[in-house]
Amino acid sequence: MKLFLFNDIIPNTVSNEEIINGLKKTVIEYKTLKADYPNEINGVISTAQLNSIKLAENFTLADCLESIDNKEIKAYSFSVFTKYPIDSEIDVESVLEEGNDFNFELDSVERDALFIKIISTANGILFSLNLHSDLAKDSLEINSNDKETSFIIDNLYGSAPNTDYIKSVIEKEKISKVGNLEKLKRKLSDPISSLKFDKAFNKISKEVQDSIIDGFETVINSRLSGINIPETLLKDVTPQKEKIISVKELKMRDPIAKRLYFTEIEEKFYLASLEDKPLKDRQTTEQATHIKSALSTLKQLISLR
Repeated sequence: MKLFLFNDIIPNTVSNEEIINGLKKTVIEYKTLKADYPNEINGVISTAQLNSIKLAENFTLADCLESIDNKEIKAYSFSVFTKYPIDSEIDVESVLEEGNDFNFELDSVERDALFIKIISTANGILFSLNLHSDLAKDSLEINSNDKETSFIIDNLYGSAPNTDYIKSVIEKEKISKVGNLEKLKRKLSDPISSLKFDKAFNKISKEVQDSIIDGFETVINSRLSGINIPETLLKDVTPQKEKIISVKELKMRDPIAKRLYFTEIEEKFYLASLEDKPLKDRQTTEQATHIKSALSTLKQLISLR
């Protein structure tokens, strides 16, 4: 599913009223997109709590939402901006480890764009306010101190023609994903999968789907060639007390960190679940919960064969 990131890069010279109007316009266009693609869009992420995102002097994103005069749009806006901070939704570690600086040039001034890089790793889209011609573009160019890591990201900014462009982006990805679940199952010789896994797989971006397929292909080819499979790709995470079923964890890092839990019995794959990699501060407990849940699902799948 597509995530949007609120782009807090705006000109320093605009008024609070201009900011409010800009936000309203993009919210309205976002609402149109969400109505057309309810199963393809997963909300708007903010980099921090709404009252911590400064848009102007003594004027935060929370103030901006509160100042919307249309009650319906105001209520909808508050329902949209519920995902924060960004590291609660996306693994930021891989981007930070790169050590590169990213910036966007607004009115000939470089502005920090690290968070835009982070959302791009999840194949996300920017949620911008049309307050300058540099922001009123279907896609924005983000520069890096390492030119090879510069990139372009799709951008929603609150106009009908632009929204049509974003629709085409979502539609193209939707079409490109058709058949990838079937492709995975052919690769694994018709595995048994849970409904939870199938739904999760169909929701993720094509890039992540491809990463999963490539991961299994590497595992299968390594086994055929007698090559050791590194734990950075495949790890046995079976709980110590479990003596019957082994739980395997397939690790995906690019373009976003995911963990797929499965087992194999007599050359038959059983696919239990697909989870986000837990954040460091909750890795031990959350991962244990994922594994315990996967084990329970695997037992159910095996009992049905």
